[in-house]
Parts: sequence; C-alpha cells; structure tokens
Amino acid sequence: MHKRPAVFGLRKFVLCTISFLPIQMAGCDTSADRRDFRGFALPFNLSSESLATFPDQSELDEPLFDDIPGAAGHHAATIAAFPDGELIAAWYSYRGPEELDGAAIYTSRRRPDASAWSQPRLEIARGDPVGNPVLFAEGEDLLLFFAVAPFGWSSAHIEMQRSSDRGMTWSSPIRLPGPIGSNVRFPPIRLHDGRLLLPAYDDLFHRTMFLTSNDGESWELMPIVSSGENGKPIQPSVVELAGGRLLAVMRNTAKGWLWVMASDDMALSWSPPADSGFPNPGSAAALHRLASGHLVLVYNDSPRERRPLTVALSTDEGKTWPNRMILADGDETYSYPSITQSPDGMIHIVYSLARRSIRHVAIDADSIGR
Repeated sequence: MHKRPAVFGLRKFVLCTISFLPIQMAGCDTSADRRDFRGFALPFNLSSESLATFPDQSELDEPLFDDIPGAAGHHAATIAAFPDGELIAAWYSYRGPEELDGAAIYTSRRRPDASAWSQPRLEIARGDPVGNPVLFAEGEDLLLFFAVAPFGWSSAHIEMQRSSDRGMTWSSPIRLPGPIGSNVRFPPIRLHDGRLLLPAYDDLFHRTMFLTSNDGESWELMPIVSSGENGKPIQPSVVELAGGRLLAVMRNTAKGWLWVMASDDMALSWSPPADSGFPNPGSAAALHRLASGHLVLVYNDSPRERRPLTVALSTDEGKTWPNRMILADGDETYSYPSITQSPDGMIHIVYSLARRSIRHVAIDADSIGR
C-alpha cells in the first residue's frame, strides 16, 4: 500500500558556507573570460530546530488510474497544463518482466471541473518499445517527445509528434538528431529569444545534451556535456533565469549527489557539472520556474534511496533553497517526478509509485515557503 504522511513536513535549509563555483565552460575554449557561477550555493546543512508542519493535504495525492489490463508496470510520467486549467499526463506502461517489454505510451487528462482523471488512452504502441514521454503545451498546441528503444535504452533515438487540438489528434512522428542512445526525460523551455531548448541525454555513454529549434519541427544538436568524475550526468532539467543564464540539474548515475551546471551563452556551452549540494540516489530530479520567477526542485532527498520525494523552493534564482516539503514517504519508492503549473498558480507533480502506479499531487505554490 502507498504510505502517505499524516502531514507535509517543512524543514529549513541553513547555508553554513557560501562557495561559488567558477564557470569553466564545457564545449568551448576554457581560456576565455569566465564569470563566477551564481547558481546553487554550497554546501547545505539541515537544521532540525526549524522543523515545521502543514495541515494534512493528503487528499491532493491521487492515482491517475486504477489499472491497465495486461500492464505490469508504469513509469516516467510527464504533465502539462492548458490555458483553461485542463491537465494532461503521459507515461509508459509495460507488460514485464523487464521495463521495456511491450512498452507503450498512454495519456490521461483531467478537466478543471472533473473530480478524477480520465481513463488511460493508448497513444503509441509499436513493434519496438517506446518510453519516456515528454509533454510540452503552448496554448492549444501540444508537443509529445518520446524515446524509441528497439534493443534497449542504449539503442534509443528521440521522436516527436505535434498536436493542435490538445492531443486529440497527432501529426506523423519526426526523428530528432542525436547519437545512438538519445533519450529524453524533461520538457523543453521557450527561451527569451523565441527558440525552444530541449534537454536530452545519451543513454549509451551517459552524457547530457541539448537540442534547439526555431519552429519546433527542425532540431539542431548542441554540444554534449560529460564529466570526468565518477558517475555521469544524465536526464537534465533546465530553467532560464531572469538575466538569461540557463541553469540545469542532472541525475547522477553513481548516486550520492545531484549534478548542476550553468550556461551564459544560451546553451552553446556549459560549465563543468558540479555537486549541487543536494543528495541524489541515481534518480531523475525536476527543476521548474514558476510564474512568480521562483524555482521549484522535486527530488529524492537521499543519496541512496528513492525516498522520500521532496520539493524545495528558491526565491533567489537558485542561490539558496530555504524551505522544503515532503511530498511522499514510506517503505515504497517515489521517483521520476515531473512538474507543471496551472493558470490558477497551483503546482502539479506526477511521479512513479514503485512502478505500480502513477500518482498526481497538487500543491499551493504559496504553501512551500510558509
């Protein structure tokens, strides 16, 4: 059974030493002028004296569906919001025992006046396994990115379909550029110059990469970023800060900590991945910029276990993260979060519960910092 906390716990992060990392851009001449890194300040230390609680909001945590006949597992959910508040989620389900056996992509939606999510709808099923769907909504338009993995994740490539009617009908898929093993986990962002920037990664050599597009149809592969440290950075999640700097967090395949890096030239090059100060058990973490400009990070607050699932808030563009809230905890695993914000300001998060269920939790944005 899913074990829900009686309350959401809030703990304060106390910054004991501020240490800014110099930028040494990956993919460019490191002798060029470099600015100080002004992203995540390190290190962090937890103070148990500032523990607080919130009223029970467990009724906001709900499953997207009860069961999909023939499916043994469900994973890697993504979520997007339309202008009227309608939500759409996608994930992949598989018959097992391996996670790509019969893997197919499903969607479900929840209208603003609905009390529950719609029945799952099969969107993509092929002879080759498909997984890791990513949704991106702008107005009525919707993009769906996903990985096609004929011989496992290391053989994957990325494809994309477009819808002009909220995902009711889709265009024919197009294949995006990238090396063998190309994969996606988090949605693109619209940059201030109008381009779309899609965070992606290489599942063969465990590297981070980005793709850019002017029209959402043709895509260009940007420089690929790796690390000389043990553990490779994959599954980037990226935001653009007020001054145009890009900030990305990445899963660490070796566990221990979450990677972070920045770009000052619109993703042409990146600082070397560095320890963010946040623990990471080798699981994806979602970074999202709210309408207010504040940043939200959803991650597993552990260096080894995919529990608990925690949300942290920064009001200073990632320099400090003074508050956190536990979303789910217990004896299960709670992983692979995805974030969107609806027009009413609510934060919506979907995640995998032990790969048996996809769950949705809604949070008042103001409550994280109270």
